Amino acid sequence: MGKIIIPLFFFTLMFFSCNETNLPKQNGFLRIEFKEPYYSIYEETDTSFNFYYNSNSTDLDQIGNNQFLFDYSDLNLSLNLSFYNIEGSQDLEKKSRDFSLILDTHTKKSNGVILREYDNNNRRIFGKLYEIKGDVASPIQFYLTDSISNFISGSVNLKFKSNYDSIYPSIQYVKNDILVLFESINWNTK
Repeated sequence: MGKIIIPLFFFTLMFFSCNETNLPKQNGFLRIEFKEPYYSIYEETDTSFNFYYNSNSTDLDQIGNNQFLFDYSDLNLSLNLSFYNIEGSQDLEKKSRDFSLILDTHTKKSNGVILREYDNNNRRIFGKLYEIKGDVASPIQFYLTDSISNFISGSVNLKFKSNYDSIYPSIQYVKNDILVLFESINWNTK
């Protein structure tokens, strides 16, 4: 009987002493170091506008005569900017419809949209900025126009799929650069 009790005692001791204490997983937070913005002017003779952009955080590439790519490589975001010459109200309406179609593809998957309108009658700059909440591929869409001959559309695009909460600070950083662009753009009259 002693031969059974001793192994049973050790087996019971081993069984109850091997419990692991479960600890809750700690939350990890994304830490991003944002560079201090430094705004340089983009001013070329072959374009009908000029503006300020954050040259400290982005690389600016001109793709053709009417398209720009601002690469925020540290934030894994890019800002695409397209310029169009328009002729008359029908052309303006067509560009506005095209912009709305692109915007609708992103807002269908969103958790909400914040609209910010921009009007500067003295400088003839009118526009709208849409901040699209949720896990979407393009969290910011916007356009600027003078309603006569210029139309600019832009979008912020993610380079990888991520959670909206994780990239929100980066989106706000780029949004501030876009607002500087809104305030600084000038139409060059030729």
